[in-house]
Amino acid sequence: MVARATEQLRQERETFDQAKTHEARWFVLRLVMGYSAVVLLAGIMVVASYALFNAARFPGAVVTAGAALFVDVLGLLAAVWKIALNPNFYARLAPVTRLERPNFQAAPSAGEAEGAANPGESKSG
Repeated sequence: MVARATEQLRQERETFDQAKTHEARWFVLRLVMGYSAVVLLAGIMVVASYALFNAARFPGAVVTAGAALFVDVLGLLAAVWKIALNPNFYARLAPVTRLERPNFQAAPSAGEAEGAANPGESKSG
């Protein structure tokens, strides 16, 4: 019984450690994606804004591409939020131990054990 409980605890500890490592890697990935999205957003907005505000200098196809870039930026923001930065996207770490505490009850006294063995008998005698 003790060996089984020890093995179960070992497996649960490994499961928790694996979840902790996985969560740490997702955290790094979310940070990288978040910062990359901010840099990309700023770069795309600068290029697209320049093309839209100086539309006379550019052919119509370039101005249309600038407007398409604005739409792409919105898609980028939605994707990064939904996948990387959404706090409800990933599971939170929680204890995985399922071992129940043993139920240690006091052993019945000799009189209680005798009364339980012969419930119909009376002690008056």
